[in-house]
Amino acid sequence: MDENKLLKFVELMSKNISDSDLELVNLGSSLGLDLVSFRELRESQEDDFVDKIRSKALKIMKKNGDNLLSNKDLFYAGSIDFMVSDEPGGKKFFLLETNGGSNRGLSILSNKQQSIMYNGYFKAIEQAIESNKRGDGRILCLVGVPINDGLIHEKVIMLDYLRKKIREKGMSVKIYNVNNFSSDFEVEVAFLIADYNQLSTTISFIDNWVVFKEHARVSVLIGDGIARRLHDEAFSMLILEDFRKINSIIINPVFRITDDKSLTYLASHFARNELEKYDLKYLHFTKANTEEELIEKLKHLLKKYNKPFIIKPNGGSGGAGVVPIGPEQDFNELQNLIEKSKSEFFSKFMKNRNPYPYTIQEMAQFSLICPPWKIDKMEKHTFDVRIYMSQDKDGIIIPIGGLARIARKTYHGTLDKEEFVVNLSGFNGEIEVFRGRGISKKNAEILDLNKKDLVKIFSIGCILFASMANNYKKIISFNDWDKLIGQDEC
Repeated sequence: MDENKLLKFVELMSKNISDSDLELVNLGSSLGLDLVSFRELRESQEDDFVDKIRSKALKIMKKNGDNLLSNKDLFYAGSIDFMVSDEPGGKKFFLLETNGGSNRGLSILSNKQQSIMYNGYFKAIEQAIESNKRGDGRILCLVGVPINDGLIHEKVIMLDYLRKKIREKGMSVKIYNVNNFSSDFEVEVAFLIADYNQLSTTISFIDNWVVFKEHARVSVLIGDGIARRLHDEAFSMLILEDFRKINSIIINPVFRITDDKSLTYLASHFARNELEKYDLKYLHFTKANTEEELIEKLKHLLKKYNKPFIIKPNGGSGGAGVVPIGPEQDFNELQNLIEKSKSEFFSKFMKNRNPYPYTIQEMAQFSLICPPWKIDKMEKHTFDVRIYMSQDKDGIIIPIGGLARIARKTYHGTLDKEEFVVNLSGFNGEIEVFRGRGISKKNAEILDLNKKDLVKIFSIGCILFASMANNYKKIISFNDWDKLIGQDEC
């Protein structure tokens, strides 16, 4: 992260922040960011409309307890991205990817929706307070942020909310950076914020604790990237076998599943009985653990099915490393396409991250819409819908709200990724907020989605996270990847 922004961040968090300070334009000015477009996107949210959809989804899921966690420490907060397909019988929804404790884009949610989301994070902090595993009555929360984070303002909003909640409990709280932090901090709850470059050389795993600079035991990890940077064999083994033996609470402990897109898709298959009534569309997928296996599987699938597939690296985001490959592809060029994918991945995540295992997924037929900014109504674009979820006090996963993201380019049916990769960031390092739309009645009409469609998407998201959490061992230990997995398999 830019050092000046980090200093401004800590300086801002050292005072009591007013509502006017948190207004996006003012907040951006204090951090050297232009957040005018973020405010416009937030203002496109419609709470009353979303409340009705959430209420209906919760009512439907309550009948069978489809969104109930078997244990409250399995999931705290996350998001899922969907795309839409027009089928003869109506809309179908297919899963793109899930995001665990490193959610992005939360500043475009309404204040009410943000509160619901951050309550999920707060549950983890409450759990750490109640267990007091450190034994000294103090809690250290480590917050990881990407290098040169263009969304650093979202951490301000989150930490201010959590700070107020902690003070409501009558506890003292302070926010530090790596320069002013001391392991003998005197407050009851301390937040330490650092970018992933700083954390890669300062965190370790000692006596079943994640530890900062070999002395400070971390109670709560906010940001999946922190856990990913712990290259410790004992830590990795416990994540797979029994994460509860790790004293530090990870938001979320199921990050191995949200990182590996093939395991995310597997979770949907293990929940297919519950998801049958919500019109989830199943796409064929498999995974490859090595480059040789990736090339061989691509050759086989392209030849057998004569349709395009997409390769997706492990733990990627923002479309980095996502590459489409069509059936007409010269097999001699497969190596070059994989190198292109890895190059995109490494340019965003550095060389110490492993893009394997790769997920190979059938490419779907997308619903197309005309973006509001296009004059020619024949220019159609793809889009996705991101839904945020958190856990409530009863261990139930609840849908919060979200946004739609519209692709950059008109869809012509080519394999140009800018025709179907919809991320608002990831292209030339800019965040193109104008391509986002909040969830409202007006925007639902633009997306050609009705309330029933959105209720289904909200419900699918909750059930999928419940499946990831409740079927964790079954999903993480699955190893039958020789076949292409489809709707009637597993």
